[in-house]
Amino acid sequence: MDMRISNVYNAYAAQPNRSVQKPGHANYEREGTDTVSLSARAGEYQMARNAVSDIPDVRENLVSHLRAMISSGAYNVSAQDVAARIFGE
Repeated sequence: MDMRISNVYNAYAAQPNRSVQKPGHANYEREGTDTVSLSARAGEYQMARNAVSDIPDVRENLVSHLRAMISSGAYNVSAQDVAARIFGE
């Protein structure tokens, strides 16, 4: 057992009216069970995270449409439009 954990058990057992049984000891019994409860906001976050994970990283239908336009020469963008997008206009 880790020395720090052993020190905690020893300190707890030294308190009046306390008896501590170490895990692995023949008479060790686990009292109750551990539980975790999340806030409503955490549940909403998890639902949003799951919804986002279901969305594909690449929108294949849009990519294939743009590829076809570029291949056919129908996709034309003016230099002014490119500059405007770069500078956030």
